[in-house]
Amino acid sequence: MSNIKHEIEKIKIPKNLHERTKLGVKQVKQEQKGKSIVKRSLAAAAILIGIAGLSFTPVGAAVKEAYDKIFESEKIDDPGLKAVLKDGHGQAITQTYFDKKHDITVHFENVITDNKETKLLVTFESDTKNLKNYAIDLFEGFSKMYVVTAGGERKELDNIGWGSRHYDKKENKVITALSFDSIKEYEGQAIRLEIENITIWSYQKTEKMKTVWPVAFTLDKSYISDVETVALNKEFSYKNETYTIQKVEYSELETRLVITGTDMIYIDQFGDKYQMKSKLEHQFLNARQINRGSGYTVAEGKSGVFLRASGERIDPNFSKGEVDSELGTFYMIFAPVEDRSNVVLEIGEDLKVSLNK
Repeated sequence: MSNIKHEIEKIKIPKNLHERTKLGVKQVKQEQKGKSIVKRSLAAAAILIGIAGLSFTPVGAAVKEAYDKIFESEKIDDPGLKAVLKDGHGQAITQTYFDKKHDITVHFENVITDNKETKLLVTFESDTKNLKNYAIDLFEGFSKMYVVTAGGERKELDNIGWGSRHYDKKENKVITALSFDSIKEYEGQAIRLEIENITIWSYQKTEKMKTVWPVAFTLDKSYISDVETVALNKEFSYKNETYTIQKVEYSELETRLVITGTDMIYIDQFGDKYQMKSKLEHQFLNARQINRGSGYTVAEGKSGVFLRASGERIDPNFSKGEVDSELGTFYMIFAPVEDRSNVVLEIGEDLKVSLNK
């Protein structure tokens, strides 16, 4: 995979393939200034050691209160995640793990899964180690995610998009919503998720902190949502290119359009094919802006691509950038839609495409 990306960079198509990586390096460079270590009392550290390894049985009625409310705030750039949390979805796992070797306390707070992906809400903090550049980077970093069954089978789970991350400087605390493969097949089973290695971003060299952070729980069936798929095969033209909306996938986490187009594949002189950004994708990204500390949001007033349902604008989910797809296919991902009876795709100021059959 990395070799393919290297070749694409060499031919300079597409130019924005590693946007998230570039953003991370830029932020690290800025954050190198004024680097400091947070120190707290040894008494507080002793208390944290005392709660290490404790776990609690999920309690449905308490789910909505079982996670840090910052996951519902503007600090998290995943509108789908915030929507399902506000609706009370998710399974509280409320466990704390103390990584003694690195003096980091990890709080596992909530898990949500459907048949497409899993969200795991995690925060981690330290009394002695500055965590400003620490990330559970499943996308291009050294971090990996595994699921381990009661029988000992260990399987790696791939990332879905970038996930969301926020660093609270005052608390020296990282808040992260991880996004990876669905674990729905394990519903009703006792499983363990393992985060392997932490990525430490650096302007000069990205480093790996070797560790394993585990959390064990029984996946509760009652908090799993399903995906509704609508096959469309609907064509439309935009800037002299032809696009086809193959299908729309509605879930409580997102609305995903699966689109093919006549300008999504680049063929080099050797006949090798590469994914490239289409005119439609450039229009989609035109309304994206970066807010330091809160990730990607919509730049109000700029032309882009949106959904319209029940008179309400449905925004793109820009945190779902670079989700793996088949060659020649683009996943255009928006926030979830409640009323799916009359949904319209709006491209720029004039082009509107109904997503109903």
